[in-house]
Amino acid sequence: MQFSKRLAIDVLNVALSTGGDYAEIYYQDKTSHKYVRRYRRVENISSTNIRGVGIRIIKGTQQSYASTSDLSRKNLLSLAESLSFAFEGERKLSVSSLKEKKFKKISPIKKAHDSMSDEEKVNYLKRGEDAAFNYSDKVKDFSGSLLEQDEHVEVFNSEGIYYQDDRVRTRIAALVIAEENGNFQSDFEGPGYTKGLELLDEIDYVEMVKKVAKNACDLLNAKESPSGEMPVIIGNGFGGVLFHEACGHPLEGSAISDKLSPFADKYGEAIASSVVTAIDDGTIANAWGSESVDDEGHEPTKNVLIKDGVLTSYMLDRFTANKMGENFHPTGACRRESYAYTPTTRMTNTYIANGTSKVEDIIASVKDGIYCTSFTGGQVDPSTDQFIFTSSLTYKIKNGKITELVKPVSLVGYGYDILKKITMVADDLALGPGICGASSGSVCVCVGQPTLLISSILVGGAGGNK
Repeated sequence: MQFSKRLAIDVLNVALSTGGDYAEIYYQDKTSHKYVRRYRRVENISSTNIRGVGIRIIKGTQQSYASTSDLSRKNLLSLAESLSFAFEGERKLSVSSLKEKKFKKISPIKKAHDSMSDEEKVNYLKRGEDAAFNYSDKVKDFSGSLLEQDEHVEVFNSEGIYYQDDRVRTRIAALVIAEENGNFQSDFEGPGYTKGLELLDEIDYVEMVKKVAKNACDLLNAKESPSGEMPVIIGNGFGGVLFHEACGHPLEGSAISDKLSPFADKYGEAIASSVVTAIDDGTIANAWGSESVDDEGHEPTKNVLIKDGVLTSYMLDRFTANKMGENFHPTGACRRESYAYTPTTRMTNTYIANGTSKVEDIIASVKDGIYCTSFTGGQVDPSTDQFIFTSSLTYKIKNGKITELVKPVSLVGYGYDILKKITMVADDLALGPGICGASSGSVCVCVGQPTLLISSILVGGAGGNK
């Protein structure tokens, strides 16, 4: 523990002086290390550290928040006093003591980040670099990176409890760029987990890079992509980014409580086809989006958002649950990038659950369509739920058979519409790590799904990189 309980009690009481219902102090100390090889050399070895405090006061359906990196007693008391001026009233609560709340660690770490030298880490990346350039003379560039995060968090609140948590994450990535006759194509893979350096032992980095190099080279000869309305198979794993963006964000408390989501007031109604069950699960051991406790002291949950097509739950934090009414409660998904951001509900590990179909049966059912196995990203308009996503690895399907690789395509539609057009869901669920940006900054999340079929969606050619 690095933040004084005595100081925390004094700051909380100043914050509560104007009648706040709840006050909270969030202390964060986070160090990140990054190692990058590119252009056949070490491009970057860097370290960053952020350390500071955020103070929040909630009164009814209003809240105020402020942050600082000046951790002196004088500054923290002054900040709490200034923040309390957002409200008018008499004190209702006082804090006299703080008791630690213990949580089960759901992501044990086997190998600390300081258990390997910088040289060993750089050499690990070099083995992947060598594999990329040895794969083909069409490979023109390789970027390999290792990201390490070590974060210590402490939270103190007006309910008289405090907790602390240590969060360790590791991600290894590879980007390969291939070129032929002025045509450039690329592919990327970047597995990440709430693990230590044991991840490097568990992943065959050389084989991973060879796969990425193959995809980049194969794309050089990809055929022209089709366009128009057609059936589309979305591959498992990172294909779940489509659900994450188009449907996950509209189910977060910040959108639901302010009625900015097309799913507001749809609780208990069918919003998807009956083969769709969707879950936000912060309890998955070692998953990239998992934490033993969220940023306001609630344990993570396995939150079933959609069950057999019916909307059964939302993702809520303390503040948005207050706005929703007494029948709603926090779901353990209150998150933020750092102390500088006001916390709010964010996804953790969000996925469509396994169905009963087989991948081969889904492919066989498509007479004329495409199979998207990898996505580079996309964007969504939260107010309308309209999305556009780019599939980087796309295959044409003709008469129930995969025929050829085609150039990247874009998928365009509305999240609430696509949910109803999912007609088959396979049993090969996989998760993929990503970074999600929203009002409380960028946080680590997993997206995921089994292979699934969307009966009809608008497809447009995204073109190649030239």
